[in-house]
Amino acid sequence: MQRSLTFAALLGGVLLAHASAHAAELTPAARELAAAAQKEGEMVVMWSSGTLGGPKGAAQFESAINKTFGINIKIKWTPGDSMPAVGNLIATTAQNKQPAPTDAYIGFSRGTALMQKYDLFEKAPWKSYFPDRLNDEMVEKDIYVKVQTATTGFSYNKALAPSVPEKMEDFLKPEWKGKFATTNVAAGFDQLAAKEAWGRDKTLSYAEKFSAAAAGFMRCNESQRLASGEFLALVMDCNGDSARNLKAKGAPLERKVAPDIPLISFFYLMVPKNAAHPNLGKLFVAFSATAEGQAIVREHTSSDVHLFPDSIMLKEIQEAEKKAGVKFASADIAWQETNDSGNQTQTDVQQLLIRNEKK
Repeated sequence: MQRSLTFAALLGGVLLAHASAHAAELTPAARELAAAAQKEGEMVVMWSSGTLGGPKGAAQFESAINKTFGINIKIKWTPGDSMPAVGNLIATTAQNKQPAPTDAYIGFSRGTALMQKYDLFEKAPWKSYFPDRLNDEMVEKDIYVKVQTATTGFSYNKALAPSVPEKMEDFLKPEWKGKFATTNVAAGFDQLAAKEAWGRDKTLSYAEKFSAAAAGFMRCNESQRLASGEFLALVMDCNGDSARNLKAKGAPLERKVAPDIPLISFFYLMVPKNAAHPNLGKLFVAFSATAEGQAIVREHTSSDVHLFPDSIMLKEIQEAEKKAGVKFASADIAWQETNDSGNQTQTDVQQLLIRNEKK
């Protein structure tokens, strides 16, 4: 018994020393943030089970954050609807002077840009927490922190596909009619209609034929419906995380970047101004940019931020650029603010898709 107690004490000492070593490497700002977060105790994150690993990812973030900062906080995952729907909940609670349903929010570049006018999210000295990771490329407007890079493309069942698609126009071929799905929000059409891609007129002309050929709607995280053969492709697929994950598990799926759309978008993390636990929210967001945080993101999404040298998305983008013969532009929040025509086109295409689906 004495030997067991001695071993337990020794192990505890080793773990504590390891945590202390991590803490010793932190900036003063990061240590101060961690201390404030510890006082808040438990944070809530609300997003879908397919976002950042859902409950499993939250548990991994909790363990890694505690280890890195030498603290003991809890992260509670709550099932959430789509990113825009959760954003609407944040806006509604803020308007009614109630706490936000989540202490950290994840949003796509287009939706995040559109939400700016409501002034819902906090500024923070992000670069002071991890200066080697949270730099000017990673942080926009001292509010929005990139957590994943996104490319626009399509996913398909390579075992059942009637032909191998390489570009968007391939889905207008006769053999694909009635065999592919799209999203009910016309995901990706804002970028297809951008000046760097097709522009508004060509995109609307394409959308008329595309909507007539589509078999129905599915969400971007429902790639099991491709694996089962219910649909043979999803066009466009919100970055293809779901298909990549199933492919890694043996599903006969393939994901391709559309060469027609030479743009790089992002998913961002941010902290609502009405967060119940703002310091925990900031700690979570800042940690997501560390090597450990990006490893968790990568495990659950098969993607990461391409701005780091060890990124898997960096390789995908370099290969896509080589194949397309062009350098991809950054479709970040600042770029989204200039894409009014593309954004309006996406709305128009969404209405077209819904009208045709009801026929």
